[in-house]
Amino acid sequence: MEAEKLLEVMATRRSVRVYRSGQITDEQLQLMFEAARLAPSGANSQPWEFIVTRDRAKMRQVRRIYSNEWNQRKLEDPVNYKGLKKDYVGDVSALILACGDARTKRVYLTTRQPSDREKLFQANVANAVEHMMLVAAGMGFGTVWVSVRKEVEPELRALFKVPKALRLLWVVPVGRARNWPKAKPRRKVADFVHWETYDAAKLREESRIRAWPKS
Repeated sequence: MEAEKLLEVMATRRSVRVYRSGQITDEQLQLMFEAARLAPSGANSQPWEFIVTRDRAKMRQVRRIYSNEWNQRKLEDPVNYKGLKKDYVGDVSALILACGDARTKRVYLTTRQPSDREKLFQANVANAVEHMMLVAAGMGFGTVWVSVRKEVEPELRALFKVPKALRLLWVVPVGRARNWPKAKPRRKVADFVHWETYDAAKLREESRIRAWPKS
């Protein structure tokens, strides 16, 4: 694939939170997992493990788990809590649980600090997830990163029988977007690339550290 075509796929990828009914085939899922297999990882440790379901009953249970968490957090802080609901996890073609085998951190022979090992470990799994998302986008599927916070992790672990040796990091919905979201604004390359040394004039002011507008 030419670089320009790859960039076109990257430009079409969206974080989708409204899905329509539709199926994803074994072959399409296999393409996504093949992309994950090719991701880079520290010491070639390949720590990723993926659990995939197309079972509607399980998806509804995942939706309930996230809905209960949202309701609890909103109850605790009804004014300031702005978290997005994740009801869409029950309406997709497939759910993929992205896990990592934390035991692989011990093979980073030149990385001594636990915090450095943790960063590398999570980056390894994230590389594989991003590879999957790009292939999904190339096939016209939407995806989105869904965090697994401590409030939802025990129930998700029990539902999918995730071993203790694995870290459960993200849930990745995959499906056809009901409406393909428009592209969000992006910083210009010149704003974040620094040649030779950091250009202090480009350091963003505190007032500019905020969520980017949706449109």
